[in-house]
Amino acid sequence: MKKVFLFNPENDIALASGHWNFTPPAAGRDMAVSGQALPWWLGGKDDYVLVPDASDARLEVWCEGIERCFGPGPRFISSLRGVDVDVLEPWGWSSYTCKVFERFGAGKEMWQSHWDDAEMHRRFSHRRTAMELRRMLGEDGITEARSMQDVRDFAESYPDFYVKAPWSSSGRGVFRYDSVRETGIEGIMRRQGSVMLEKSYDGVRDFAMLFWMGEDGMSFCGYSMFFNGGTTYGGNLLASDEEIVRRLAAMAGGVNLDATRRAVSAALEEIAAAHGYRGPLGVDMLVYRCGDGSYRIAPCIEVNCRYTMGFIAHAVAARGLCGHMAVNSLAPSEEKFTYLSPPIGKYHFFATY
Repeated sequence: MKKVFLFNPENDIALASGHWNFTPPAAGRDMAVSGQALPWWLGGKDDYVLVPDASDARLEVWCEGIERCFGPGPRFISSLRGVDVDVLEPWGWSSYTCKVFERFGAGKEMWQSHWDDAEMHRRFSHRRTAMELRRMLGEDGITEARSMQDVRDFAESYPDFYVKAPWSSSGRGVFRYDSVRETGIEGIMRRQGSVMLEKSYDGVRDFAMLFWMGEDGMSFCGYSMFFNGGTTYGGNLLASDEEIVRRLAAMAGGVNLDATRRAVSAALEEIAAAHGYRGPLGVDMLVYRCGDGSYRIAPCIEVNCRYTMGFIAHAVAARGLCGHMAVNSLAPSEEKFTYLSPPIGKYHFFATY
């Protein structure tokens, strides 16, 4: 099937707004422009990537260089009028995304079902889904708070915890309780109806499992090892699944990844099926240190009901590029690097090795 990809990372903010006529903030627009070519890594030579201006010479130069090194990939287009495609494949779905595709010339028949499912996508993308998954896996230390009294009650049991907005992206909207004022928490409650409260861990390594929910159920797509700068996304390791598993085992040999994968896959499939969701899923996890010095896996820190940078990293590594992937407002200073999307906007997506 011919797919057309769209990098719309601002969709998480659109989900929070709940409106199709949402106007992205400047940072969201900058990120979308800067990473517009990232889905190239996800597709094949018969697919397409929607970009604002397919005639931009910088795209052409970048694509020629990338294809010389890594083989053919999708073509860039700026309109879907007259283009033969079977599947629309955005970073994430919402009513806002449907209207974006309409502006790119997609016929209503291509996005109508996703318009009808817009509220489902919004509900499923709520951090309540992570709470449901954690509880199904027997994990505690998470709740939804609708008042400051709920927050204070949680603090009595878990003095060290995080406050999270129900919808946010790339770690934004995530705060340690001791670093945010009550007025800030109340502001999130006022805008989004509640906040999620989650106990903190003595974390050793962040990683994720990548899944795809299809008509035939849940499929495991691979692993992602990522790095955070505080609570925001910092970058990914570019390595094979085998290498990521080896590194996790070297840090904490006692953890059982296979058992965790099976349990998460089964529980997540049940939740996704109940919502009627189809598409990519990334579950952020954490290897953490217990009080006795042993290690365990926190099997669900976040559930991303969309593509993630982990999917990009996995696809880049599959084409043979190993090292580290990062996004930065500054151009890469390392001697050896490859742009993963041409340097068009404010941010730079690149791999170093």
